[in-house]
Amino acid sequence: MDLLTYKELDTDPDTPQHLGPAQRAWHWLLSLNPTAVVFMVALSLGLAMVGAQVSWLPMLVLMAIVWGATLLALVGVVARWMTPGRGRHRMAS
Repeated sequence: MDLLTYKELDTDPDTPQHLGPAQRAWHWLLSLNPTAVVFMVALSLGLAMVGAQVSWLPMLVLMAIVWGATLLALVGVVARWMTPGRGRHRMAS
């Protein structure tokens, strides 16, 4: 599914909601608001700083998982900003 389909899932009330758990998690991650993504960036940077100091493998694994989810969420936010959607059809002249 492309990002316009995700936008339709966000805004269209007639869309059936029979997605699997993985698709719902993917959709949720790509549709986070920018405030939550900033929080995820702060969390992952904090985990990276602590993980680098203690060199504890579970902390580094947790940091890698959070950082991967953060990168996906960042890509989702930037892509939503760049693609046209409902309410974004006016262009600056």
